[in-house]
Amino acid sequence: MKIGIIGPLQSGKTTIFKILLQSDVSGNIGVFKAVDHRVDKIAKAFSSKKTTYPELTFVDLGVTSGFKKKDLSQLQDIDLFICVAGAFFSQDPKKDFESALTDIILFDLEVIQDRIAKLQKEKKAGTEQELKALEKCQTALSDGRLLHKAGLEKEELRLFSGLTFLSLRPLIMAINVSDEDKRGLKALEEYCASKDMRFIRFSGKTELELLELEPEEREKFHKEMGLGQSFREEMSKLVMKELELITFFTTGEKETRGWYLKSGLPAIEAAGKIHTDMKRGFIRAEIVNFEDFIKCGSMPKAREAGVLKVEGKDYIVRDGDIINVRFSV
Repeated sequence: MKIGIIGPLQSGKTTIFKILLQSDVSGNIGVFKAVDHRVDKIAKAFSSKKTTYPELTFVDLGVTSGFKKKDLSQLQDIDLFICVAGAFFSQDPKKDFESALTDIILFDLEVIQDRIAKLQKEKKAGTEQELKALEKCQTALSDGRLLHKAGLEKEELRLFSGLTFLSLRPLIMAINVSDEDKRGLKALEEYCASKDMRFIRFSGKTELELLELEPEEREKFHKEMGLGQSFREEMSKLVMKELELITFFTTGEKETRGWYLKSGLPAIEAAGKIHTDMKRGFIRAEIVNFEDFIKCGSMPKAREAGVLKVEGKDYIVRDGDIINVRFSV
């Protein structure tokens, strides 16, 4: 999964990039490792030599205003956008966010207009359904609605498989706040709520200061200050919710690893995430959920309790499932 970071100049795009990746990174792309304590517990039970947390890729797109066709190569594989606004730097953060949404809408409208013009010029039979769907999208965008919230049917989405619509991607608003100055914050949050859009506050200054501490000191500071979850943890959960992701696990003596998977997908798709050969030669999967495994304490005891089950390729994977795929190629 790839997350694109956008926003106006000096809003905190680079800051949020550093915070999420937990380092002073160079370049505009980095891998976010989501610390999941379930990985540690499973690894301990299996004496795994290596632990690997589920990963997301973050990209600082460097876009401050407007999306161009030349940007298409780095935009088409983005799964979700984080739009950053500085509620203390900008005189009107709500206006900045509206401008970012307008840029997304204008890009998609241009894609639609080009596609409609092409279909009308070619005059091929059987394009009526696509034209109707495109016009529906055009109406929604002209009304200021993102396509992600336009209630498009699955059949309509299939028609657009060859097109890149930015507003089909979920969008999370990240509001960079200051304790001393929160100008425009309430108006921006109310605007996000009116658009049914997720938003999250963070203090870039504070988070960068925390980044200078060792991980153990950071955690201790959060507990002492009663801050609850860190911004990084909150953003991780919000991204997972917006992308409808669950986490499943594979384990053994060599490695325990967490994997992200779209909610509602079957075991054969989970096998494909691990390795294409597993999907191609899938036979069955031995599955126990993390909660059941922890209660039992071991795989043999889980089998005795009847919670370790053998499932076929159509089994719908649940969050927390520990999966051992049997395959033959």
